[in-house]
Amino acid sequence: MEKKAYAFVFAGFFITDQDPQDVFNENVTAQDMEEIENLVKTKLFKPGVDVALAPSIVPPHQANELLNEFSRVIFGQGEVNG
Repeated sequence: MEKKAYAFVFAGFFITDQDPQDVFNENVTAQDMEEIENLVKTKLFKPGVDVALAPSIVPPHQANELLNEFSRVIFGQGEVNG
């Protein structure tokens, strides 16, 4: 079977009194990202799945929508469509 790429969301939030652009480490190496990708790959997926990550910040107007969706799923008022 041919391998295909599928997007997935690994969402969370962080709390800070600083500008969001100023809180991420600027010295994350390619090896650091590879370690994070491997952790996600081995803990969330079955063997044979490859993972590529691109960290980013979700704009505030999208974050509220995402958190509302999570709360509906967590508290049993809906399902995430895949």
